[in-house]
Amino acid sequence: MPDIMFLALSALIVASAVFALEAKELIYGAIGLGISLIGVAGLFILLGAEYLAMFQIAVYVGAVVVLILFTIMLVRRESGRIVEEEEPASFGRAGTYVAALVALAVGGAVILLAPISPAAPEFYRVQLQELGRSLASSYAVALVILGLVIGATVVGGLTLVKIEREEKPSGTT
Repeated sequence: MPDIMFLALSALIVASAVFALEAKELIYGAIGLGISLIGVAGLFILLGAEYLAMFQIAVYVGAVVVLILFTIMLVRRESGRIVEEEEPASFGRAGTYVAALVALAVGGAVILLAPISPAAPEFYRVQLQELGRSLASSYAVALVILGLVIGATVVGGLTLVKIEREEKPSGTT
């Protein structure tokens, strides 16, 4: 059963990541990113790392994707559409698919050929309560500073948007 769940979550992650990259609307791209990150949280749950799964959902889906969505809604350039520019001389879309297939083949070979240990050594096993106590005691100052930096970033972004809107002539949107 875990193998089926792993394959289903992997397919969801890859499909939503491709959707996020190929979306013409930025909002749909952000939603695809959010779905992909929720799938990664599902993989953490399959591995028995529920704390990491909740951290993934809280930080990446709850903060980063929501911040991206707010930024898109505040700035709204070209009505949220990605502006199609002339592609530089590169190997194009077919080359991108070939590179993706090569990356998948290499990743699959690494997964199939890597030795798998049945259980992690006792050294790596950490109880959730110990991890929480360690974060709350040893790293409390770092977590508070990180929260302040993220808050300052949001305030700075909102200030830049406000300044940009004030500089625009009144005839444009």
